[in-house]
Amino acid sequence: MRKLTGLVVLFLIWGCSSESNINYGDQIVGLGSPITLGYDSTVVTMEDYFMDPSTIDDVSTPSSITYYLTDDNSELVLKGDISGKLDVISFHDGDVSYDILLKKTSKQEVTFSIEDKGYDLVQVKGEMNAWNPNASDFKKENGNWTFSMLVNEGLYQYLYVIDGEEMKDPSNSETVSNGMGGFNNLLIVGNTDAEKPKLDTYDFSDERVYLQSDEADNVIALWENHQLKTEFKDDIIRVYLPENSDLEGRTHIRAWTFNESGISNDVLIPLENGKVLDDSESLTRKDVRAWNMYFVLIDRFKDGNPSNTRKVDDPDIHPKANYYGGDLAGITQKIKDGYFEKINVNALWLSPISQNPEDAWGLWDKGGVKTKFSGYHGYWPISSSKIDDRFGTSEEFKELLSVAHENGMAVILDYVANHVHKNHPVYQRNPEWATDLYLPDGRMNTELWDEQRLTTWFDTFMPSLDFSNPEVIETMTDSALFWVEEYELDGFRHDATKHIQLEFWRTLTRKVKEEIVVPENRQVFQVGETYGSRELVASYINSGMLESQFDFSMYDAGLNAFGQDLSFEGLQSQLQESFNYFGYHNMMGVISGNHDKPRFITLTSGEVKWNEDSKLAGWTREIGSPQAFAYDRLSLLLAFNLTIPGIPVTYMGDEFGMPGANDPDNRRWMRFEDSELSQLELRNRSIYSKLSELRTSEMSILFGDFQFHKVEDDVMAYSRAYFAQQTIVVFNKSKTQQQVSVDLRPGFDYSSLANHFGNSFSVEGNTLTVTLPSNSFEILTL
Repeated sequence: MRKLTGLVVLFLIWGCSSESNINYGDQIVGLGSPITLGYDSTVVTMEDYFMDPSTIDDVSTPSSITYYLTDDNSELVLKGDISGKLDVISFHDGDVSYDILLKKTSKQEVTFSIEDKGYDLVQVKGEMNAWNPNASDFKKENGNWTFSMLVNEGLYQYLYVIDGEEMKDPSNSETVSNGMGGFNNLLIVGNTDAEKPKLDTYDFSDERVYLQSDEADNVIALWENHQLKTEFKDDIIRVYLPENSDLEGRTHIRAWTFNESGISNDVLIPLENGKVLDDSESLTRKDVRAWNMYFVLIDRFKDGNPSNTRKVDDPDIHPKANYYGGDLAGITQKIKDGYFEKINVNALWLSPISQNPEDAWGLWDKGGVKTKFSGYHGYWPISSSKIDDRFGTSEEFKELLSVAHENGMAVILDYVANHVHKNHPVYQRNPEWATDLYLPDGRMNTELWDEQRLTTWFDTFMPSLDFSNPEVIETMTDSALFWVEEYELDGFRHDATKHIQLEFWRTLTRKVKEEIVVPENRQVFQVGETYGSRELVASYINSGMLESQFDFSMYDAGLNAFGQDLSFEGLQSQLQESFNYFGYHNMMGVISGNHDKPRFITLTSGEVKWNEDSKLAGWTREIGSPQAFAYDRLSLLLAFNLTIPGIPVTYMGDEFGMPGANDPDNRRWMRFEDSELSQLELRNRSIYSKLSELRTSEMSILFGDFQFHKVEDDVMAYSRAYFAQQTIVVFNKSKTQQQVSVDLRPGFDYSSLANHFGNSFSVEGNTLTVTLPSNSFEILTL
């Protein structure tokens, strides 16, 4: 329990007054995302926040900020900056005020400079510009090539590209492994080692919430999107709940503090009918932060209805690249027989189910075999609204959703908007709706993922749509809307997000809110897929677009630490970067792998080398069972994924250690029965099930803060606390047994601390000591 005796004195000092009613408004759907001020000016799209911006009649800004609204209230332009790291902007709609957090920009000007040695073209690529060398415009002056850009405070890997060849920066000795056997330079912007303030949940009563911080005088607290009154005494902050906070259902308190060094972790406290929620039993599938997601590639999961199994009849297709027969009925069967309950999964991401071609397309001719492909994966749509009969019928899909919901499970569907197959009616009727296949310089515009991000084609038979055309936006957003109108889906996973203009996402989200979320009081969660810099990823996330994207930077960091045995210090810095961009209670997807990557366990074990072509490996040799230690390393990765902020997303088969090189070898038939699994696989599945149970039941994991306690090359410990509840996670990835000592948080009674994975521990005073074998972890809860 938390030691709360000091509050008795504070109760006497403060008295028992409570906050009066707040005029509650529902113009903002969900929690309004913070507005980060620009370097010079900031343009706010009002429809990102308000269902009807025209009714906003006034805006209150900090005194150092000036503003103007366009005549139609569509845009708000802010000029100036705030004095501290955080402040609040208020929007007035009659007698209702909506309060949105303002954040000071952390961008600084960075200049790259390299001595000219007869170069014709100098560029730089890295995490700060989405690894796109064409985003750098170097000029040659006085014997040097220079380029300046604005970069957020943080750590960034980068390389020079000189006359087409990559090279490290000769003036920067800071380097970091690139995870593929080489090294990149490390750019450090700002004082990344500065100690930022901390904000802790402390205690609560019916009318008040108590927080704790050494920066108690700089706290900003919001109930939904309305600022709350706060008071502080020493390091304790009292947050007053309004008398009308007992609105039926789920609302939230958010809080932050700051000092000159930076912004604290954010606090998120869910309320149920106005009372602080401290028991996970009250959570429902609408509580997205409580999801433990599982990715199902439908064709390779389970054949529940053999009558719809139909391969593409073409001898040029290798069996691995043809349909296996998995379908919607097979997923429904596995929900009914309790498989997902057994592994404690409560949310499913399904691969696309729209109609794909009946014939063969594409070509692999790079070694091993020569083969064409079927559309078994679902990403080559020839219809955006018809279910592919090889996966099932509309009735079968509705049954799947009904059975899932009856079992407390959420279901999101993979939707493909960026491109269509060339036989899709959209392209057949409107070929001008596609981007150009050939660039002005004559090059074919395929797979130019960063250079031609918004126009590149995935293949010559898959036209990318031109979303600068309003007709394309209207047509494709209506197609997406169809799926949530026709079926009671809980959301979308959006394919190829970064290749689509922002206006598409604004339009789709607006339609979903107007047609589904508001009138039906439904949750429609949207997570995107973007490979690139965190700044690019974050540009798609706000109140008017997506709630989330997959955090591929964290996946890469996990590969480096748990797979390649690099220092935990790199993992720590990457996690902190994600907190800086997305917050400590983000809903980013934290993946174990996916259908486009070689299996983690196979890479870690060495059956596929880190620097080899993993697709070629799968076509040229049989990828066998992993070594025993790799199963332990996979459990370490999953333990990390399931205990950090974000939504864990486990690719089917990773719960037990399915091996595989890259596509299509990473898409083997799923295995369920105990008799189909080895002893190591059975053990790993049992560990995953226990991890998932903790993930879905411990409020400290779902809504707690996050603190690192120890980070060394091979040892790491962190904790998460939510009021009196706490979870402590300790890792040892070394080759020997370790006794790991951890300095615990003060103010807790640790006498009831319990371990969950059988490793011995002791607590003396405020020090925890855990004995961990090689490649193991322990999770302790209070």
